[in-house]
Amino acid sequence: MRENVLLRYGLSFLIALPIGLLLLYPHILRCAWVSRSDDFSLLKGVRLDAANSSGSVYVNQSTTPRQQDELRRHVSAARDRIRRFWGGHRQGRATLIYCPDQADYERYCAGGEGAGCSLGTPWGASYLVLGPEGNNTDVIAHELCHDELFARLGWWTVKRQIPQWFNEGLALMVDYRFTNPDTWERPDSLPTAFDDDYADIPSRYGPMIKLSELESTRDFFGGGYQHVMLAYQTAAAEVSRWLAVVGLRGVPTLTQAVENGEPFYEEYRRLERVKRSR
Repeated sequence: MRENVLLRYGLSFLIALPIGLLLLYPHILRCAWVSRSDDFSLLKGVRLDAANSSGSVYVNQSTTPRQQDELRRHVSAARDRIRRFWGGHRQGRATLIYCPDQADYERYCAGGEGAGCSLGTPWGASYLVLGPEGNNTDVIAHELCHDELFARLGWWTVKRQIPQWFNEGLALMVDYRFTNPDTWERPDSLPTAFDDDYADIPSRYGPMIKLSELESTRDFFGGGYQHVMLAYQTAAAEVSRWLAVVGLRGVPTLTQAVENGEPFYEEYRRLERVKRSR
C-alpha cells in the first residue's frame, strides 16, 4: 500500500514539475510551440545536423530576405566553428529562433537583454534565441557553445557542477567579439604566453573578480552592466589561460571526465598539473 502511495505521488510530481516550470517561465513554452506559431516559419536552406537530425531554425515573419540569407551564412559559419573547437561533430541539438524585432525577442528571451540567450530544460529540450543584434557568427557561436556543453553533460550536471565562469568563458573562446581567435585557432602564433596571475591583466572596468564570486548565474549576471562586463572579461581571461596550458583537447577531455562522474574542479586542475609536469 505504501509503495502505491509513493508511486502515485511520485508520478504526480513528475507530471507537475514540467507544467509548473512552463507556467513560471512562459518564454520556454513559447519556444516549445514556435513551430506552431503563425508568427514564425522554418528557415529553408539550413542543413540539419546528421548526427541527431536536429538544429531547426525559425525566423519571425518580419525577417527580410536579406536577413534570412545572412542568417544562413552565419549559422553555417558558427556551426563550423563549434565543430573545430570541440574537436569533432556537434552534439548540440537546440532549436534556433531569430527575432529581428526587440518586442518579439523579449517574449522569447526573458528580459530581452543582450544579443542572444540560451534556454535549457531539465527534460533535454534547448532553444537559442537571437535578438535584433544576434544575426552574426560570433553571437550564434557563443550560444551554440552553451548548447554544446548542455548536450554533452545534461541540464542537471551543468547547473550543479559547472561554474558559470567556465560556462561563459568557454563560450567566449568562440566569440571573437571578446577574445583573440588565435587563443585556440593558432595558439603557437601568440606573441606571449598567458600569465598565471590573470588578476593582473589591465581592465577598463576595474579590478578582476575572483572566480569564487562567479560560481552561479546570479553571481555572474546579478550586478549592473559594469559587473557583467567585468565578469565576462574575468571568465575569458581564466579560460584563455587554462587553454594555453592544457591545449584545445582539454575541453572534450574535461567534459568527458565530468560526464563520467569526476568533480569539475579536480579534473580542471589535474589536466593543468599534468601538462605543466611534462
